[in-house]
Amino acid sequence: MNIAIITAGGRGERLGNHIPKQFVEVNGKPIILYTLEVFEKHPQIDAIIIVCLKEWIEKMRQLVKHYYINKVVGIVEGGNEGQQSIFNGLCEAERLYPVDSIVLIHDSVRPMVDQKLISQNIADVERYGNSITVVPSVETFIIEEKETKKMIKREDVHVVRAPQCFHLKDILSLHRQAITDGRSLYRDCCSMLCDYNLPFHETVGPSTNIKITFPSDILMFRSLILLKETQQMLGL
Repeated sequence: MNIAIITAGGRGERLGNHIPKQFVEVNGKPIILYTLEVFEKHPQIDAIIIVCLKEWIEKMRQLVKHYYINKVVGIVEGGNEGQQSIFNGLCEAERLYPVDSIVLIHDSVRPMVDQKLISQNIADVERYGNSITVVPSVETFIIEEKETKKMIKREDVHVVRAPQCFHLKDILSLHRQAITDGRSLYRDCCSMLCDYNLPFHETVGPSTNIKITFPSDILMFRSLILLKETQQMLGL
């Protein structure tokens, strides 16, 4: 089984809206629906679990029904932090499916994930045991260390994105270990792997796989939608 866990537990204060950013409409459709539709249409995805803000679960159910997202098998409540939300989704997957299933953990506000990237992530989990989506940096980074500064070459830097993909039993075991160890502030699974010095495979994804965080990202997303529609119309 290949299970997509879509995290939609954030409130998105930085976007400056009165509703969570995943429910903000772009061209008449909530952002999260663009994301869900990609996984819904992918032939290798067997099921979708959504982790949602408690007070928005009923709205989420209505949207899933209205937009015919038929692969959704569960909508569970998110936690106060990203780590807890992911864990809640993983536990729901464990309740429903075998622990040797593959889980693809993805942000609801990364709506430009594409079919090719999903396929590559699944293939890389099967081959390497896990898969973390990254993109090569196009910027140079400076790290401040006390009173000194150190420059890191951009070719040495990869930006971590999503999906982040694993065998269910492996990532659940790591989450439970983190809970036992009192570690509860990881924003994603990759940071957890790094903290425990565990290896992971990097799957390079497209730069268009953006996360919508600020108002300017909405403008970028609209432009990417227009570009995609133009390419489809021209058969590119």
